[in-house]
Amino acid sequence: MNIKNLYLGFYLLLSMISVLTLTGCGEKASAGPELPPGLFIDSSTNRFLKTSFSETKVCIELEMGQFEGEFEKISVVLMPPVFPCKHYTGGCSGEYVEPNSLKVGSLHVWRHEVIHYLLYLNTGDPDASHQSPLFNTCV
Repeated sequence: MNIKNLYLGFYLLLSMISVLTLTGCGEKASAGPELPPGLFIDSSTNRFLKTSFSETKVCIELEMGQFEGEFEKISVVLMPPVFPCKHYTGGCSGEYVEPNSLKVGSLHVWRHEVIHYLLYLNTGDPDASHQSPLFNTCV
């Protein structure tokens, strides 16, 4: 068997996998019961936020010692990917608002905003100027 046949077989296999993964998208057979209108957040999003909060706190504690802060005491506000804020004229994708509100337009900025919250809670300063090395080590 030569290398061309191996490549051809590999690409055929990839093509078949791609087709199979797309065949169920949007079919009535895969639909569940009709939901009432509104915004719903999958429970895995809450688990992600809570787990990432805990991991960020552990990282901070490894760097600075014991820190106070609980996921259950914050308010998470889901925002558009870029939203108006006082810090940047072009908008923000995340923003910490004292004392316990974290606005999140992208889950990629979640840990960053958690750091602001935990710094504020434990030092009284959320470090809006991002001087803390935690913004590099714990994100």
